[in-house]
Amino acid sequence: MLRKKGSEATFTRKNIVLSNTSKFASGLSWNTLTVVIQVVIQLIYTGIFARLVAPDAFMLMGLVLGIMGFAEIFSQVGVGPALVQRKEIHQQHINGAFYTALVLGLLFTLGFILTAPWIADFYQLPELETITQVVCTSFTISALGVVPRNLMMKEMRFKAMFKAGMISIIGGNLVVGLSLAYVGFGVWAYVWALFAQNTLMTLSLWYFQPVGISPSWQWRYTAELMRYGVGSTLFNSLNYLATKMDVLVIPKSLSIHGAELTIAQKTSAANYERANYAMSQPITIMGKLSDSVLFSGMAAMQDNITQLRRTFLIATNLIGLVMWPTAGFIYFFAKPLIVLWLGHQYLEAASILQVLFLVAVLRTLSKLCDSLLRAKDHLMKGSIIKAIYVVLIVSAILIAVPYGMRTIAIGVVCANVLHYILNVVLSARILSLSSVQMIRAWVPALLVGTLSLVVAGVLQFTLNLCIHSLLLQLTIGAVLWLFALCMCIYRWPWMLGGAQQNPLHVLPSKLKSISIVQRMIHRLQKEV
Repeated sequence: MLRKKGSEATFTRKNIVLSNTSKFASGLSWNTLTVVIQVVIQLIYTGIFARLVAPDAFMLMGLVLGIMGFAEIFSQVGVGPALVQRKEIHQQHINGAFYTALVLGLLFTLGFILTAPWIADFYQLPELETITQVVCTSFTISALGVVPRNLMMKEMRFKAMFKAGMISIIGGNLVVGLSLAYVGFGVWAYVWALFAQNTLMTLSLWYFQPVGISPSWQWRYTAELMRYGVGSTLFNSLNYLATKMDVLVIPKSLSIHGAELTIAQKTSAANYERANYAMSQPITIMGKLSDSVLFSGMAAMQDNITQLRRTFLIATNLIGLVMWPTAGFIYFFAKPLIVLWLGHQYLEAASILQVLFLVAVLRTLSKLCDSLLRAKDHLMKGSIIKAIYVVLIVSAILIAVPYGMRTIAIGVVCANVLHYILNVVLSARILSLSSVQMIRAWVPALLVGTLSLVVAGVLQFTLNLCIHSLLLQLTIGAVLWLFALCMCIYRWPWMLGGAQQNPLHVLPSKLKSISIVQRMIHRLQKEV
């Protein structure tokens, strides 16, 4: 909420503190809907796109987006998250965030235009030069949307963010991207789709969240943002670098004595990139939720350790209950998923996805820890863990490259296991959590995940003997797998966790009033 303080406007969190549970739940619902729909549209878009362009287009854009995404973290020095984290912000904080992001955005755009030839030469991929010079305009375009986006998050206006997101992704990907791909633009269809998406997003953010920017710029207010922002930038950059390191390093490591990559090498790298992309979708959902609802929510309750502890344990349980069973299904049905989504030319990606989806589980759980560290301003300690994470990922890749893409995926899993353990240890110390409390939060997901693995394995073996159509295998398998899990959970609701962490106890009142849910809650109470 903005209020006047003297002659200047000040934003206070007074009316959005998360003691108002309904507002938090509403924000979570809208943002979940936004992210899920965006991911579904993106999956449909890439599935169609994969049939219109050569596989190396994904490898090229994976490289460019990986480099740009890493640099973009530095281009804004964390002033956006700093606006969300502060309990009260002044008009000069808003001015400082806008001008700082804009100046840095322009500098980074210019910097990449000048260094694009070197990037292309480094990877021995000449086509990267022009692509990089166009894509780098996103630094300036995104910088213009930093203030309205983060003020939306601070006010938890996720319905407006949903509208802005839909305009950008439909206009950019479905209209511009697919139209250009259909008429033969190849990788440039991807490039111009991204440009259109970024532009539409920034325009939509300003439309739904108009912000007053005055010409004055007082450094001391900007410095207040940057104190938190610098730590946030270091933390986010190391985290991003670790999650993209495999996609960035693999194409370079495949080159022999600096020679240009062969078609076979490009295809192999593209298969890994697509498997990595598929694996990253649930992480994208959790990442966007943690960057908005969870981060802003935990920042608002940062002084209430009891509430933070309860939120952390419930979220750990709930995320695990979604991710571990999904990993079990993906392991046995990766082949029909990849072939139906991208086509038979990406079949190699299926075996990679089987392994990488374990990374999706661990990284998604780690996003929760990241939100806690950012909200409690423990970014420097978190950054040390991220630095160790980067070293682990690089080491795993360099060791595994000679043995193939699936071995690289196994190495990346091992690195993520160690990273998550370090993250949990630090989070537990911050919240004064015991090992028993954490085990109680993990056990339900592992139990349901094991059940999912067994059910999916039996179904895949049976359907593979009886049905040759991959579409039917996937459809029937998904329906029967989901039905079996739901029936088991309905019959034994204690599988979802104890009274303190069972999701049934934190459902909205409307859902609790449904007769099936009431019976599950009654059965759970009797069993307890």
